[in-house]
Amino acid sequence: MKKQLIYATALISSACLLPSCFEKEEQSAEPVKVEQPAKPQPPAQPTNEEIGRLILEKLPVCERATSGEVSCDAPGKNDDGSLNITAHLSMIVKENLYTKEAAPEEFNKERQAVNEAANLAMRPEASYLMQIGAPSDFITDEDRNAKPLPADLQTILNELKELSDGSVYRKTVEAGKEVTVTINFHATYKEDAWVYDNVVLDDANLLALDALTPESAINTETDSILTPEFEGIRKQLIKEKTVAFNEAARPYILSREEAARATFTQKTAQKEEEALKAREAEEAARAAQEKHIKMCADLLAEGKSFAGEWARGDRFGELTLIVRQSKLVADESIQFVGAVYDTKLPEASLDIEGRCELTPTEQGSMIKITIYDGQYDPDQPTAEVYDSKDGQLILYLTAEGKLVGTMGCASWGAESEKNFRINMVPKAE
Repeated sequence: MKKQLIYATALISSACLLPSCFEKEEQSAEPVKVEQPAKPQPPAQPTNEEIGRLILEKLPVCERATSGEVSCDAPGKNDDGSLNITAHLSMIVKENLYTKEAAPEEFNKERQAVNEAANLAMRPEASYLMQIGAPSDFITDEDRNAKPLPADLQTILNELKELSDGSVYRKTVEAGKEVTVTINFHATYKEDAWVYDNVVLDDANLLALDALTPESAINTETDSILTPEFEGIRKQLIKEKTVAFNEAARPYILSREEAARATFTQKTAQKEEEALKAREAEEAARAAQEKHIKMCADLLAEGKSFAGEWARGDRFGELTLIVRQSKLVADESIQFVGAVYDTKLPEASLDIEGRCELTPTEQGSMIKITIYDGQYDPDQPTAEVYDSKDGQLILYLTAEGKLVGTMGCASWGAESEKNFRINMVPKAE
């Protein structure tokens, strides 16, 4: 402005000195040119502070690390003056970070020293029985099942399992380690400021820290941190537990064999006793059967007879059964022929044929008798049976020697109310 002012004053002074004839010519002179200030040049690229703020705005909350320095690669320039920028932000890990993982395989290898003793202690009873010479038919299904360990051995085995299989924490990231976050974006300078778009943030390295456990979250009293000292102490503990188990298992394994021998001896004696009882029972049953057969044969022998009564409803009468011939068939039955008649009318009788089964039931030995033709009193209710073609007696010879059962027709059925109830005893000779 100062330069313009001097230039204008000079013009005014000249105008005052020139004659008036030049006034018209002076009016046609060119207009005064005013110089404009030069436009400021845009910055070459965003500052590291600006880029740092951009990255932190895009990053999720991170508890594992704090932000550090920003560095940039050489930007790529576009025809319109915009830039393609790749920048890196270093994140500083706050504290040691650990990975939770299975215990080292070496621990389990140390524990394998108990396998032989544990397997012998848990062997089925059958193994020890065969070891002392027990026959295979002596062994039961229960003997084939694995034997549970005693409580003291099981406790040591559980402790060994915890020592060798428990999880441990291994330090994987040291405090102070730098983790890099990379950002790619497009930058355009507009209206005295940088404008960003196409922002792509690669924070995988940072996110990987979230899967780790910070040292402050580890309980040193209950959690195991994997260090050379820890490994040495843990291996020594496993060795000590292994020795304790093997020493405790040795007398127990020996006792298993002795117990198997005692069991074998006891069961052998028990089987011998059971066999003796079975023989005695068999002999007693055979003697009882022989006695029963003899009783039946004696009662149903030739010339033997039974006398008693029949009853149906409120009617009753006397009845006699006589055996004329009989024979024993293969110790299974006695077959006989004879007659049945009303006791008061012995001259009127009906022929019968019967079979006595010698295998007794709760009611006695079953006798099935078929009634054939003969003479009978037509005025008696029994004539209804005697007159039919399927008359029969279903009797039982009891242990007391009685004949009890029914007389009727096969067509009536065993439960018919028309059947006559029969009750007879051996007739004195």
